[in-house]
Amino acid sequence: MSTVLFVTRKFPPSVGGMETLAADVWHALEGDGARLVAHGGSNRSLPAFLVRAVRTTRRAARRREVDLVLAGDVLMFLALRPFVRPGRVRLATMAMGKDVVWPRRPYQWLVRRWLPDAHLVLAISQATEATTVAAGVPPDAVRVVRLGVEVPERTVDRPAAHLELRSSLGVDPGAVVIATLGRLVRRKGVAWFIREVLPGLPAQCVYVVAGDGEDRADVLDARASLEDPGRVRLLGRVDDAGRELLLRGCDVFAQPNIPVDGDMEGFGLVAVEAAMRGALVVAADLEGLRDAVVDGETGILVAPQDTDAWVRALDAVVGDAGVEALAERYASGCRQLYSRERMGAELRQAVGLAPSVRSGS
Repeated sequence: MSTVLFVTRKFPPSVGGMETLAADVWHALEGDGARLVAHGGSNRSLPAFLVRAVRTTRRAARRREVDLVLAGDVLMFLALRPFVRPGRVRLATMAMGKDVVWPRRPYQWLVRRWLPDAHLVLAISQATEATTVAAGVPPDAVRVVRLGVEVPERTVDRPAAHLELRSSLGVDPGAVVIATLGRLVRRKGVAWFIREVLPGLPAQCVYVVAGDGEDRADVLDARASLEDPGRVRLLGRVDDAGRELLLRGCDVFAQPNIPVDGDMEGFGLVAVEAAMRGALVVAADLEGLRDAVVDGETGILVAPQDTDAWVRALDAVVGDAGVEALAERYASGCRQLYSRERMGAELRQAVGLAPSVRSGS
């Protein structure tokens, strides 16, 4: 049985998708002598953490205190690789997608030189697996571990959440709320959706976007181009309570990603979180979203950048009396496929740990 050292540069109390995933990975690994070296602070203090991580990893390998080091992502793996002698300890890594395809030449040189040395690469989706193999990693060294999240309690009254959300937005109680939540980067397709899809939807549809990022200026330009810019509400960053209200109170959760060179959606965890809370998920049939959304079982997949297909798909559910029942059926399927316990069982098996009694696996 393996003894694991998990080393991650993204961890709570910092907030984000990678931080949440790292916490869930550690939840699966802890116990059985597993150890954690984690950074939950700002990027400013990251160099000091990297020094500590390298020292701790080298010491643990030299003293044979662990036999597997698992890096939280490919960048962390590349930072550790020069200091961990092959054969002394097995060095594995999680792979998120963008951390494999990030297009800077020096970085890509390191990926192609060192990533094939990994004992094991745990890819978070089939799309990430494909990019990892394309980078030179032997296929038999890559394992897809489908992500999972903590299944939320179903104690919230969705009709009440619907009314509360509309009241907080200052929109009509009968408005159809389509929501998107995440960092505003071009691959998320928010500006494209505002320009190309929203004008073709019924007037009662309001598009609510939570998050911030480098694509905000283009999103603002897209909103300004509408005949009625008030149909788009930009919330910026939201706290946990605002996030929960948005996911539980919206009618549709949209993830209209578009292909972007040198970037990719490794998985799309927020689509899983939205579906579990009863929102009807409609997402682009692209990259890791194909793993996060099972078409016809946990949500609906639509061809990326196909305006007519998106309008048809959303038109079919907007105002449909059966949409809540459909969303509830998808929520039940999502809870079974994407639980944190199921992910933990797959992860432990991949790294050679015995099944966890806590997870019931």
